[in-house]
Amino acid sequence: MKTVACNLLLIIAVVQVLEAFRVFSFNDEEKECIKQSGADADRIQHLYSRYATPENDTQFNHFTECLWKKSDFLTENGDINYEKLKNFYRIDARLGEDNPTVLRDAKKLVFDAVTKCESNHDSLKSDTPAKTAVKVQNCIADNFSKGTRVYYPEH
Repeated sequence: MKTVACNLLLIIAVVQVLEAFRVFSFNDEEKECIKQSGADADRIQHLYSRYATPENDTQFNHFTECLWKKSDFLTENGDINYEKLKNFYRIDARLGEDNPTVLRDAKKLVFDAVTKCESNHDSLKSDTPAKTAVKVQNCIADNFSKGTRVYYPEH
């Protein structure tokens, strides 16, 4: 178990270093959402690469709303599609690229993180679908982080 934990921490560290040096570029959907929301690309890039994102930034909220609608995480009615989120979240592909065990665990951690957010959905509901999406995104990131500490304690 300690070997798995050490390997996971090493992989996470390597991914973080690679991400820090990677040249950031938006994909086509992200570019389209920046254009649709009238957002400043540099501002979105700065906020998008953060672990937790601000919940009161109108540009970022509209950008997130656009992306989530394109991914079917957010319905046209403004409801969160938790089932879709449980089965797809970007972090698992990066973590498990070269290690099926890590991928298996990451998928479970994502699933559990989304499930916890779903169970607290009423507290995440906001006055706009855009802000709700950002709050749910932050909830998932926070629960994922907590989950990694439970599954892979440092000692």
